[in-house]
Amino acid sequence: MARWLKVVLPLICLIAGMFVIYFLTLWSDRDLVSLSFVIGFPFVAGGVFTVFRPRGAFRGLIGLIFWIVLVMVLSLAGSQVSGFEGLICIAMAGVPMIGAALLGGVIALTVRRAKVDRKTTTGVYLLPLLAFVALDQLPNAPRIYAISNTVVIDAPADAVFEFVKEIRDIRPEEIDTRASHLLGVPKPTEALWFEGADGVVRQSSWGDEVRFLEHITRIVPGRVIEWRFEFPEGWAEGVEDPHLKVGGAYLDILSGGYEIEPMGDKTRLTLTTRSLDRSGFGAYARFWHHFFIEDFHLVILDLVKHRMDAA
Repeated sequence: MARWLKVVLPLICLIAGMFVIYFLTLWSDRDLVSLSFVIGFPFVAGGVFTVFRPRGAFRGLIGLIFWIVLVMVLSLAGSQVSGFEGLICIAMAGVPMIGAALLGGVIALTVRRAKVDRKTTTGVYLLPLLAFVALDQLPNAPRIYAISNTVVIDAPADAVFEFVKEIRDIRPEEIDTRASHLLGVPKPTEALWFEGADGVVRQSSWGDEVRFLEHITRIVPGRVIEWRFEFPEGWAEGVEDPHLKVGGAYLDILSGGYEIEPMGDKTRLTLTTRSLDRSGFGAYARFWHHFFIEDFHLVILDLVKHRMDAA
C-alpha cells in the first residue's frame, strides 16, 4: 500500500467516525452545547485517534499532537463546509474540543507505553466522561453580564446625544475589519430612529442580513438613552448559528444604553450591553460574551468618534 494511503485511509475513517457520533447525538436529541459533548466526547476521541494512528507514523509526542490536531481541524472544517455548523460555533467550540482531544491522546500514549491493563485503561476514559455527563445534569444558574466600553469625543455632550440617536449611511471603509467580521458578522450600515404613538424605536441594520430593534425605555436629554432589544424571527438569516440563537436556550441579549458625560468641551460616551448566559460554561462563555459585544461596541464608538471629531 502506498505510504500516503496508510495516512489518508485512517484519517478518512476517523473523520467519518466523528460525523457518525455527531449525527447520533443529533438523532438522540442530546445537547450539543454541553460539557459531555464539547469536552468529554473529544477527550475519548483523542484516545481513539492515538490507537488508530497510521502504522509506522506519528509515533512520538510531537507526531501524535500533529495527528490529533489534523483529525480535529478537518472534522470541524467538514462540519462547516457541509453546513451543519456555523463558523461562529466552530470558533467557540474548537479550542476546548481540540484541547480535550489532545489531553485524551497524550493520556492514551502514556497508558500504552506503561502497558496498563485493559480495565484500568477503560476507567481512565469512562470515569471522566461520566463525570462530564453528571455535570451536565446539574442546574445552571443564569448569569447576566453588563459589558461597557468608553470613548472620549472632541464635541459637546448635547451634540453627541443628538448624533448617537440616529446614524445613517455607514460606509464599509469607515469600519475597521475586526475579529467578529472575520467570523461572518457583517458591519453595521445604519441605525434609524422612529417616534410613534407606541413609543420610540431604533432599527439597527448590519449589511443586508441583520436587522434588529431597540425599544427605547429611558431618555434623559443630553445624558442617557436606554433600550430593550428585540430580535424578530429571521433577524440574522444566514449569520446566526443554529445552536446559539439569541433568545434561545443558552444566551440572550437583553438591554443596552448610552451614557453621555460632559468633560468641559469634550464628552465621555459609554455604551453598555447586558447579556444573559445559560450555557453553564462559566468563564469560557463570559469570554465570548465580551469578545462579540466589545467588538460591536468598539465599532460603534470608533465610528461616532471619527465622524464627530471630523465634523
